[in-house]
Amino acid sequence: MQPINTNNALNNGHMYAVGKSGCGKTSAAKKLAIKATDQVAIFDPLNDYQEPICGRVVRGYSSLKGFATAVMAGRKTKQGFKIAYQPTKETTPDDFDAFCRVMWACGDGKHPKALKIICEEVAEHSVSIGKATGYHGKLLRLGRKYNLHTINLFQRGQEVSKTIIDNCELACIMKQKSPVSAVYLERMTGVPAEEIKQLKNLDYILQDDEGWKKSRLRW
Repeated sequence: MQPINTNNALNNGHMYAVGKSGCGKTSAAKKLAIKATDQVAIFDPLNDYQEPICGRVVRGYSSLKGFATAVMAGRKTKQGFKIAYQPTKETTPDDFDAFCRVMWACGDGKHPKALKIICEEVAEHSVSIGKATGYHGKLLRLGRKYNLHTINLFQRGQEVSKTIIDNCELACIMKQKSPVSAVYLERMTGVPAEEIKQLKNLDYILQDDEGWKKSRLRW
């Protein structure tokens, strides 16, 4: 299946969050990118999305077919939903590509709601740090036209395709494991490495076209 209704007037809603394990990337995705009324689909290979998001229950599916059926049914409505693909087996890049293919098919440039697509563990499911390939690449490069907004989570910028950093409108930089990673992100984003090195768990720097600001996740 292919997305429908190309709409070049739509805004770029792609985002990424980068930081070491345990720094709060998943919490950042939930708190900074998602609203209760949003339509959200999640690639959740480690079952990190068991709790409600914005007060809404996350419906999890272990089979891709069941997940796809639920998301496509949800896209036929204007109602918000939170639906996760949570395989019981260890996932591979092919599994991630299959998930992204389902997301691609859900695109509709005239839909009243964007489909927000949380992609966990992107580096673990990438085959190259070059140009993003497969359906994840399609989502990043062309998804805007079809109301598809990816939210990409990974630990080190050096381990993922530069297509992600180049095509995401919003960057959430969190605590890095090494100074080398901070320097790399400075080169890619312009955010000073010295500012990145000061980040603690739950701290973040949010960057968009207007600049960047530092803050902290709070409950």
